[in-house]
Amino acid sequence: MKILLPLVCAVSLTLGACAGNPITYYQLPGSNYQLPTGSQRIPVQLKVVLAERLNQGNLVYQDSPTTLHFAQQHLWADDLGDEISQTLANELNKQSIRYLFTPENKTKTTLTVYIQSFQGSYDGYIYISGYSSWQGINNEHGHNFNVRLPQQGNGYNNMVNALAQGLSNVAKSIAPYN
Repeated sequence: MKILLPLVCAVSLTLGACAGNPITYYQLPGSNYQLPTGSQRIPVQLKVVLAERLNQGNLVYQDSPTTLHFAQQHLWADDLGDEISQTLANELNKQSIRYLFTPENKTKTTLTVYIQSFQGSYDGYIYISGYSSWQGINNEHGHNFNVRLPQQGNGYNNMVNALAQGLSNVAKSIAPYN
């Protein structure tokens, strides 16, 4: 009985602490892939490679010039690489008349986008940085990108909305010119 009472108390405290901090899951607006209709474009697989620190499922917030905070109660609902890939494919398809960007890997041509930063910041801005690289087409070149956008309001919801808008800017900077 002496062992059982402390064990019950410990379990109760642990469960009570968990109940007080619910986990919230986030999804990027526009992350459901939409296949363009009536398209005779060249298919291109869009592949996203995230920096290792972004593969943890947590939203990331830079809380000083040198430190990052990985949210424990604010997580991505799905794989972040998949969400970014689908969002970027939708945005690139709006801008390109020659290529059809798809998250599928059944094409000979690939545009790989490497994301090194994808976070909110203490200074009121979101940051998305990285570069793109083409494989399979000789006349297309990759591009570096570094997007900084103001976040409209506080909180993770506003941060996620600003990150989605930032991906639109990334698409504009890496979109092929034809």
